[in-house]
Amino acid sequence: MSRKIAFRVRQWHKWLSLIIGAQVMLWLATGVYMVVINLDFIHGDHLVQNMTETVAGEYEPGVTFADMLADYPDASEIVLASWIGQPVYRVQSPGGSHLVNAETGGEISPLSEEDAIAVARYHYTRTADITAATLLVDKADAPSEIQSRPLPLWRIDFDDPGSTAFYVSPDDGSLVTRRHTYWRIFDFAWMLHIMDYEERADVNNNLLRVSAGLGLMLSFLGMWLLFFSFKRRRRSAP
Repeated sequence: MSRKIAFRVRQWHKWLSLIIGAQVMLWLATGVYMVVINLDFIHGDHLVQNMTETVAGEYEPGVTFADMLADYPDASEIVLASWIGQPVYRVQSPGGSHLVNAETGGEISPLSEEDAIAVARYHYTRTADITAATLLVDKADAPSEIQSRPLPLWRIDFDDPGSTAFYVSPDDGSLVTRRHTYWRIFDFAWMLHIMDYEERADVNNNLLRVSAGLGLMLSFLGMWLLFFSFKRRRRSAP
């Protein structure tokens, strides 16, 4: 009877291996990549600088907060900040984000191509040439690597070994995110790992649930077969 059960278990194990085995290998391979490569490197921390600059405490802007309130009466937030080395106001209002020169009161946003390149240069730690500056407006034309970040965004591409791209907001002038080759590989590995082939973000999708269940069943069957084989050896030993 036990041999018949073992035969059935081997059959189930074989078919489950054919069905889920490739995905198990992908889980292992992508998992190794994601834990071996330093996460700070993946995030491109070595590519950026000047990310936490603040305005000096004693600085007196030419345009006061009262002036800004008069110009933007519906603003929900007005913050004095430093932008590529110069004082600005960042304003949030129902109409969107605004970047305003703190000395003149002139609105800088939406950023021109020249301004977007200046932002990218200011935050970039290297000296590589810029190969392209593209304003992304339509979601259909935007690369999947920006995920769900709202458009428009300026994409600034650098001619470096990692094919680095900086994404700059034309509204508030901030560096929104960056991508390079190893991050793109990580994103692809993450997609294969969680089996979300569209958004690359849903770790609770049904395909992953089913595959994880089958993988667990495959492991249990393999453990049972291993235990059964040891048990048979002990019985057959002289």
